[in-house]
Amino acid sequence: MIYVFLVFLLLLTPVGAAQGKTGLFHKTETRAYLYVPWEEQTVCWEFMRKDWGIWNIYAVSINKEYISGTSGTDWEYVYYAKPVESSELAWMGGNHGNETLKTLEFLVDSKKIDYGTVEVKRNLTIVETTDLVYPEGSLVVGSVVRTYVIDLSEPGKMEFSQETSWHEDMLVDRAFMCMLPMMKKHGRHFQMGDFSDSFEDRVRTDGRKGFQMVTETLMYGDHNWGIIAGIKSLETVDHYKHTSGGAYVWDLAADQVKLYYPRVVFNGIVPVQKGEVWANQSYYVLTYLK
Repeated sequence: MIYVFLVFLLLLTPVGAAQGKTGLFHKTETRAYLYVPWEEQTVCWEFMRKDWGIWNIYAVSINKEYISGTSGTDWEYVYYAKPVESSELAWMGGNHGNETLKTLEFLVDSKKIDYGTVEVKRNLTIVETTDLVYPEGSLVVGSVVRTYVIDLSEPGKMEFSQETSWHEDMLVDRAFMCMLPMMKKHGRHFQMGDFSDSFEDRVRTDGRKGFQMVTETLMYGDHNWGIIAGIKSLETVDHYKHTSGGAYVWDLAADQVKLYYPRVVFNGIVPVQKGEVWANQSYYVLTYLK
């Protein structure tokens, strides 16, 4: 994987290999945790089951300090849309609900884990399939296949892929293909290609900054830590042609900001034909700035 922030190469050190050590995976009915050692520290990736049964990314931490945001908001995808013949737009997917679980597997070193605590030698893979359900008439308008992979050789990196298949002709007002909430302490500054900016700490402005046609963003704070979040291809976001210019960061709270890679936003309704497939590969790399 090639990261575009070449100017930062001498300053950034991605969280490195676990140096042959094993990790621990712990799963309950509503939470799942992957603990991976790194030098004298521990990276923890957390997943959460929502009330409607879907499992989503919750957060990532170092030595129990959260680097990412902890509001339970979306990372993977979310859509604001309706079938062509329906009256009201509705949120579907992610933290917004209107999505039902079909299948779910947590695989530790290729072995399925239901509950409990197990040792991890190689990797954690999560495979989840869902239906997107438009609330009016409980109409299944799409299906999604998700895959998450965290390898112990790169404990601070998570790869995610999803494929959304649309089953109805749709009108889409907003569609986000990859997101990242960050604690301002660790993410109030950001770099998108040659563009950089910051948000004020402990103050919510509700403003949005960035709007760059990029596939990768570095978000970092004032305490050395940050996260690189990216998408593998501009095709994921339809080359940003249905947006106001590209990826952006929203100042959504006094203590948190959030990165968005939009496919459709701030640019009117976009028609989607039955049978279309929206696929995405994204990645998150926990990073230490020296």
